[in-house]
Amino acid sequence: MNKVNYAGMSDQGLKSYLLTHKDDKEAFYAYMDRRKSRHRDTPIKLNDPAWQEKIIAVIQKQLGSD
Repeated sequence: MNKVNYAGMSDQGLKSYLLTHKDDKEAFYAYMDRRKSRHRDTPIKLNDPAWQEKIIAVIQKQLGSD
């Protein structure tokens, strides 16, 4: 059996592979490690008076509509 190169896969490629190979625990762990290693924006505090604007800004950034 050939060794799969998870590091060489794009995020979408790894996700697609994982969805079609649900028994591949190495793929699952590679996917989760990759997700955990991503930089996250600063969490929004519940008592922040500008929380709505910050959420909207994060959504717009993710959608690519600055």
